Amino acid sequence: MTSQDAQDPIDGADEAFEGDDGPSRSARKREADAVRELGRRLAELAPSVRATIPLDEDVRDAIDQLNAIRRGSAHKRQLSYLAKRLRSKDDLEPIEAALAELDRAARVGHAQHHRSEAWRDRLLGDDSAESPAEALTAYLETHPDADRQRLRQLQKKALTERAAGKPPSAARELFRLVRDTP
Repeated sequence: MTSQDAQDPIDGADEAFEGDDGPSRSARKREADAVRELGRRLAELAPSVRATIPLDEDVRDAIDQLNAIRRGSAHKRQLSYLAKRLRSKDDLEPIEAALAELDRAARVGHAQHHRSEAWRDRLLGDDSAESPAEALTAYLETHPDADRQRLRQLQKKALTERAAGKPPSAARELFRLVRDTP
């Protein structure tokens, strides 16, 4: 073998790589893992929530069978079977879109819950920057349709309970009123 032969590319090697436009093995594994994760997320949903997602009957049956198996290798096999059923579908976008909408709704609910907690804490004087009376005025300015009298009563009762060391039943009721006020 001469040095000239060692430098020449092997005939046809470039042609084999030119036509290979398919996904790599790693990309196929990532796709398979994503579908398996999609199946796991679907199986974790409550049946009433899962009913709102557009799924074929065979996929629903596979999910029910997966939920019947709690753990171990049988659970893993059934999850793989569910992923196989999902991969056989032409279009997973409606399922992914429905899950994304559920996630978005959950984030909105969590954010609203945290805002309600923050208002309750402000109304009870946990914010050192303002007094409970100032917080009540600010709340009523931002929520003009709120029940003013009920808010004042609950605020006063909650502050009295806190000073007396009693359980915070009025604070809980105040939170519910703040949460349910549009």
